[in-house]
Amino acid sequence: MKSTCYKVVIFSVVALAFGLWGCVQPKGQVKGVSQKPVQAVKQEGPKGAAPSVQAGAAGESALYMKEPPALTPVQCAQCHRDIYMKLKEKGGKHRIFCTRCHTKFHSYNPVQGNWQELMPKCSACHKEPHGPKFPDCLKCHQEPHTPRVVPNSDYLVSSCNSCHTDEDAQLRQFKSAHTEQGCDACHTRHGLIPSCLNCHEPHTPDQQASTCTSCHPAHKPLKIHFTKDTDSKTCSSCHEGEYAKWSQTPSKHGKVNCSLCHKEHGWIPDCKMCHQQPHPPNLLARFPKCLDCHLDVHDLPIKKQGWLHDRTGIVQPGAS
Repeated sequence: MKSTCYKVVIFSVVALAFGLWGCVQPKGQVKGVSQKPVQAVKQEGPKGAAPSVQAGAAGESALYMKEPPALTPVQCAQCHRDIYMKLKEKGGKHRIFCTRCHTKFHSYNPVQGNWQELMPKCSACHKEPHGPKFPDCLKCHQEPHTPRVVPNSDYLVSSCNSCHTDEDAQLRQFKSAHTEQGCDACHTRHGLIPSCLNCHEPHTPDQQASTCTSCHPAHKPLKIHFTKDTDSKTCSSCHEGEYAKWSQTPSKHGKVNCSLCHKEHGWIPDCKMCHQQPHPPNLLARFPKCLDCHLDVHDLPIKKQGWLHDRTGIVQPGAS
């Protein structure tokens, strides 16, 4: 036991001696140890960080010598990503520098309640684009970051005729089932041109929706008009018998588009519009109606090998 105590005491004395020796600067040159004075190491932060306090007031004032550049939209997006994505996808002409509209930001104070004061005003750029009747842009353009996405609010639907005057006049003048519908029945959002096939069956199975309005103007659908390119097959959905005869007739009328003669829906043309006095006056006096002899305008009898033929069979020997 005594031996152990002596060992502990001796170890403690040696440790103390070494500790004191390490704290005392040696007077002479110690082999392998440099005697140059130790200089303070300059502490630097990461690149772009502010210098340490030791730089002094002169160094600090240099931090504010330059005007900072305006924030870019991508920098704003680091916090306001949802708004950035709206502008990116459906921002239209509002895809500009955020700071062009938001001249004040990060200044909201809930005590002062200065939200409206900070928010940019549409009138700063837009000077009554829809006239004095619509001074409050946000009633229709509810999200300024997607200005062309205009939901069908009650306010908007009740104001359609203020801008779309021609369409409103057509619906009133040419009564149809469309007149009885509200605008939002077809235009489920502002600017949407719907497909007619959403409500109406096509005339033919292969009819394209884009062809509907070539005959039926959307706001006066019963005022049907044709163009020279109107597909005669479209007529077949209602006029099956006439189309069947016309599409198979060997007469020259089989090569004439329906709309060339029927310039308006339901209108029966006069043969003399194309055939100017084909017979002498004395014959026309006896037979003033062309179809008394020519029978069926969609399947005219034709002269063939000395006989007049129609689709029902031989009519009579052909006259020269």
